[in-house]
Amino acid sequence: MDSASGSGIRLLSGGGPQTRLGRVVVAGEVLDDVPTVDAPLRVMDAYVLSVVLEGRGCYRHEDGRERPIGPGSCTVIRPGVAHWYGTDRGERWTEFFVVFTGPIFDLYAERGILDRDGPRQPDPPPSVPVLRAALAATPHSTLAAEHQLLTLADWLLDALRPEGQAGPDPQIMRAADRLAADLRASLDLHTLACELGWSYDMFRRRFKSELGVPPGAYRNAARLQAAAALVRHTDLTLRRIARILGYSDEFHLSRRFSRHFGAPPDRYRHDS
Repeated sequence: MDSASGSGIRLLSGGGPQTRLGRVVVAGEVLDDVPTVDAPLRVMDAYVLSVVLEGRGCYRHEDGRERPIGPGSCTVIRPGVAHWYGTDRGERWTEFFVVFTGPIFDLYAERGILDRDGPRQPDPPPSVPVLRAALAATPHSTLAAEHQLLTLADWLLDALRPEGQAGPDPQIMRAADRLAADLRASLDLHTLACELGWSYDMFRRRFKSELGVPPGAYRNAARLQAAAALVRHTDLTLRRIARILGYSDEFHLSRRFSRHFGAPPDRYRHDS
């Protein structure tokens, strides 16, 4: 695990069931704290993903090379690779991390998708809030655990995109990140467009051109995906989930949920 002690360390989930696709061993975050990784090098028997959100440090590989790490850095290490990463002594950072195993990720390594270990700087970076929401609870069934692993695999596919390969407009992706994190729909879309220096109509057209859906629909889908994760992975009542996500009541959420997923939340929970 990436962090062993400290007041700013929080585990989000762990100990999920072994599945045909693999297993999320643990997911967590370091919040403005000192990361702790065995020195001088450590070897894990699982894959490690670390995404630094604030702060700076470095990565050291078994072959002696060093790479800087900063905000947006996505570090992936394969099992059996000796490595170290962290901040300078006394420095802090904020980091989201996942430790995971499975044949779906072995296939990434075999087919060259995961062709090297260490930090990358995907531009634009895939959404950490979306991945965090998907992994924020220990799944209660094998099928739910496989949904988590597929979300992680899809996220990594974007993060491991070859450098130089064209991606969406960085401004649009930053806006998409903010909308994906705005799970209570408190951010005014016209205000967001103004912050980008665009009219709302221009923002809406460019957003839909890049991502295939208008910004409001993108945020609605992210909220419903978060609702699905809470339905699948927790015992929270639908009323409580509606309150967490800013819906007026559980009936409003249930109607939206049923239209989006083709099944009401109670059936979705049972089937998962």
